[in-house]
Amino acid sequence: NFYDNVLIVLYRNIQEHTTWKDGRCFTKYTAFLVNGEEPVGDALLEQWANETEWFIKDMKHLLNLEYHKFWSTIVHNATALESVVSFMQNALPFYLVPVLKALDNDRVLPLYTAAHAHVFRVICRLTTVHESGTCWMEPEFYGKLVYKHFIVTVPFLFDLISVYSRDNDAQIARILDMVLQLQPKYIQDLKHGLSYLLNAFNIIQTRCESELADANVSEATLNDLTLYAQDCSSVLVQLVTVSPTLRTICAELGVEFALSNFYDNVLIVLYRNIQEVNRQSRYLAALNDMRVELLETFRSVLSVQLEKIMDGSSDSLLAADRFIGILTECLANSVFVGDYKSLYDIEDDLAIVQVGYQSVDQVKYDFIQKAYARERPKQPAAPVASAEQQERDESPATDDASLSEEEQRVQQNVRYIMELLPDLAVEQVRKVVRAYDNVEQAVSVLLEQDHAASGPSGVPSSSGDQPHIPADPLDEFYLRTGIDRLNIYDGDEFDVMVNDKVKGIIKKGKGMPGQPRTLTELLDDKSHVQQMRHFYRQYDLIAEQEPDDDDEYDDSFEAMAESESRHVKVAKGARNALADAVDAESSEEEQESEEEQSEQGANRNGAMAFCENPELARKRYEERFNSKYLRRHGSAAAGPSPKEADVRGKPKGQGQDAKVLLNRRHKNEHKATSGNHNRKQGASYKRNRGMLPS
Repeated sequence: NFYDNVLIVLYRNIQEHTTWKDGRCFTKYTAFLVNGEEPVGDALLEQWANETEWFIKDMKHLLNLEYHKFWSTIVHNATALESVVSFMQNALPFYLVPVLKALDNDRVLPLYTAAHAHVFRVICRLTTVHESGTCWMEPEFYGKLVYKHFIVTVPFLFDLISVYSRDNDAQIARILDMVLQLQPKYIQDLKHGLSYLLNAFNIIQTRCESELADANVSEATLNDLTLYAQDCSSVLVQLVTVSPTLRTICAELGVEFALSNFYDNVLIVLYRNIQEVNRQSRYLAALNDMRVELLETFRSVLSVQLEKIMDGSSDSLLAADRFIGILTECLANSVFVGDYKSLYDIEDDLAIVQVGYQSVDQVKYDFIQKAYARERPKQPAAPVASAEQQERDESPATDDASLSEEEQRVQQNVRYIMELLPDLAVEQVRKVVRAYDNVEQAVSVLLEQDHAASGPSGVPSSSGDQPHIPADPLDEFYLRTGIDRLNIYDGDEFDVMVNDKVKGIIKKGKGMPGQPRTLTELLDDKSHVQQMRHFYRQYDLIAEQEPDDDDEYDDSFEAMAESESRHVKVAKGARNALADAVDAESSEEEQESEEEQSEQGANRNGAMAFCENPELARKRYEERFNSKYLRRHGSAAAGPSPKEADVRGKPKGQGQDAKVLLNRRHKNEHKATSGNHNRKQGASYKRNRGMLPS
């Protein structure tokens, strides 16, 4: 009890207590090289050498501290951990270390090597739980300590891999496994870190698409993109290489397609552009190394599914489908697929998939097997077959074991074509089969060849020229651009999946475009009105004539406004029956308007033909109002007489009647029930009819 509750508690407090920390201000590491191409002056090298010497002294001092003081300094002295992290962030990656040897200064490489070694010793001490028999820490306490105080983070691990993984694979693998085992929270953090790394791949691809679109891209831009791509890809490659746990995490995140897409759209594009600018650039070799590393990484991550199938786990079917799905998805990147199947033989992998789980989709399996099959090297054309060999071909019993593999293939194809075309000569068929590896192409040549140029026996003429069949232009285009032709409709002018605007009419629903789709639209055809609208708009260009009597125009405006307001109310609140009545009224109004136009055409004179007589307009509106009222109510409208509705009264100062005052009061109280104050509408109405708005 005393051991656990007293000694252990005191030991922990001593380890991380502030009183045991070292108050030294540790030096940060500064870098002088970015990509190894900028010239470095002697003064800058001297300054860097002096600062690096102080940095090495600080690292030695940190290593010489006792166990409890070391951890107290790391936890409570912020400059100690910042000094270590500064070297991790500013140190040269493994692919730029050879640049140091090209410098003339003899102090640079030894100082950098010493700093590199001392920082790695500090990192090893940071990731060691049991240092000696008296200096140790409980694993659970260590996991909480490094995670709580951000001593070990995901960026720290990524920098550690980028700087030290090539020379210390075993140590880096031990550190990663120990950290992930003692603190499982790092697994979720690493998933987020890998997602960010895949997002960086997309950023690089976007930059390549945007910056390389210009034909005059500079070599410095290409080198910068290459370094960016090399930095990101090297981290992912080393993560998969040194840690099986991280390899499984990459398989869960599905980085396979991201790798193949990055391979085709970034590495290949950068290689072509750099080769056009500078064929002697050292970045071409770096891109070739990245291509090989990405292929190996893809193979390593893909093998996770094969391991699940071989283990016979419960999700073996899912792993088999996942394996075939990954290969199918990567077929979109043709250059990657070509390089991968030339480097690795996938036949054994597919055999494992088929044996491990028999119910795998056979159609997908055959498709992948043909897509990733290695191409056979073309053999030189053999001499013309002798008569003895021709007799062996014609005889059904032929000894295939005595022939070579190439000869067996030719003989098999000849037999197959002779079954289809028995009227041809064997010598002619054999000659065409030897010239064309594909049987379908050989049959096409035999069918399309010119018989006029052949001899009486069907054998081609002595010139030996084979009939030329022009290649498909689309096939040449896809071969030049590197895009696979997926189906026979690719590039067709009527393919709506490719072309936004195709020739002809795409019919959707009933009727043709622009024609009426229902009976109502057919009967309510206003096309003639739309065609003549521009003609009547020319009346607006005629000079307006000032009316003689403003009151007459005001009366016509009031009648018009009353009629239009009534139509608005009907349109807003009426039901179906009322809508039918309004339609009937509108048809009658059209008839009346036609009659009025005929009357006006007869009564108009030459000078005032464009202006309507206000008296006739008032009379027409009054008759229309009475007819509508009669149809609705069965009797004529009995409006108040002018005397009963008098609101003007006598001139001011002569006194008013009680009836006039009552009418004024009634008008003031009910003036909001009818909207007759739309001045804009009234002015437009008058202007369209050649009147002068008031």
